[in-house]
Amino acid sequence: MDRKTFIKSIAVIGASPAFAASVPAKGADGKNKTKSESFGGGFVPSARIFKTGRAKLTIRPPEKYAGKLSSLSVSILYGDAAWDGKSDSFPWAKDFPAKYREENGAFAIDADFKKECRYTFVVKDKKRGGNESFVASVPVYALGEDIYALRPFKGDSHIHSTNSDGKNSPEEVALRCYEVGLDYQAISDHSVYSTSEDMKRKFSRFPTSMSFFNAEECHYSHAHIQNFGGSQSLTEYVKKNRGEFDALVAEIEKTLPADASAVVRRNVAVAEAEFDFIRRLGGISVFNHPFWEAEPKKGKYTHMESRMLDLIAGRKKFDAYELVNSTCADIALARALCHYPRHCAGKPVIGCTDAHSVDSQGTGYTIVFAKSCDFPDIKDAVLGGKSLAVDAYSSHGSKLQRLAFGDERLVRFSYFLFDEYFPLHDELVAREGKLIKGALESGSKDYSEIAEAARAVEGLYESMLG
Repeated sequence: MDRKTFIKSIAVIGASPAFAASVPAKGADGKNKTKSESFGGGFVPSARIFKTGRAKLTIRPPEKYAGKLSSLSVSILYGDAAWDGKSDSFPWAKDFPAKYREENGAFAIDADFKKECRYTFVVKDKKRGGNESFVASVPVYALGEDIYALRPFKGDSHIHSTNSDGKNSPEEVALRCYEVGLDYQAISDHSVYSTSEDMKRKFSRFPTSMSFFNAEECHYSHAHIQNFGGSQSLTEYVKKNRGEFDALVAEIEKTLPADASAVVRRNVAVAEAEFDFIRRLGGISVFNHPFWEAEPKKGKYTHMESRMLDLIAGRKKFDAYELVNSTCADIALARALCHYPRHCAGKPVIGCTDAHSVDSQGTGYTIVFAKSCDFPDIKDAVLGGKSLAVDAYSSHGSKLQRLAFGDERLVRFSYFLFDEYFPLHDELVAREGKLIKGALESGSKDYSEIAEAARAVEGLYESMLG
């Protein structure tokens, strides 16, 4: 079984006319139309998100189809809204509770989205002889009110720069986050907190949609621990409060199994003390890449022995488990997918790149479903289990594979977003980053285009809501 097949087999663990100019419509070939086609003749809307329950939707075709469109049908994906569990046929929505009528050349639909899933409205064209042919599809996702009230934000909180062992400057790393379509970033150099502070300060002059958070990767234990969003450096905080830290380590050691070796007990206790101190600083404590292989060319051994790793995971003192680390070898993800359900199922998961080069950025990230992209809301969402770890890599030529892990409801919805939202979102974020890069290089103080680009990013998701 290859990597793609293996991961997919266990991937789930745990009507505004202006909208036509925002999201491409899908044509008869199933592919997104070009922007110019969408502007001039795409169906409106081309993708929408509704709350479950009753809703009204109007599908307006381009003028060339006036008087020709004869019918509309609905198919349902990622759900069982049309299947009674008895029929042998595939659950197409033959009895979908929706009524439509033609009004001024458009389909006015009264729908009842009873299930949280994806619905596809298929528009057909009259042909001579009474036959019909497929014209276009309009995808819709119905969400429960709790998720509908949130917004999806992509971010990477584990990246390195030349301020530790990365190959690119902090500014290059920060700008690359725009190029790969992130909503938030946190450069987490080894035992260096100031990089993230400096980038947060440097980019604060711009009216940007990107959120910059503080972070550092800490190394007091064999386990690598992430201080994500803490109000100050854990490394420096421990130096100033060493006596208190060591006393906490000693207390934790007393609670560990007596049959564990002294090295294991010490490192587990230190890791848990780090988790505790990060929480004191208001951050999210992350158990980084549990199966990272140190010195792979010299023997491929993990940086923690299994007893140490299992105790840290099983005692669940951390806030989040870095399930996806796209810099690690394939086996690290495979082992993490086996390890997580056994030892810490239910703990929040995140995905990161651990990039040491800008070439690696964008290959792993977290999707957080939060009220906003401010850190308090991101933190609440992660701690509440509203995050997905995403592994994104290319295979079969240039085809991009995205594998999302986490809560099943969010996983299902994320694949709708991969198809209908993130492609344009990422383009808009990249455009914003290009404008910021130009301003940094030229020294221009005119940020009006940047502000406009940021508004486009921030308004895109809102424009999809029904």
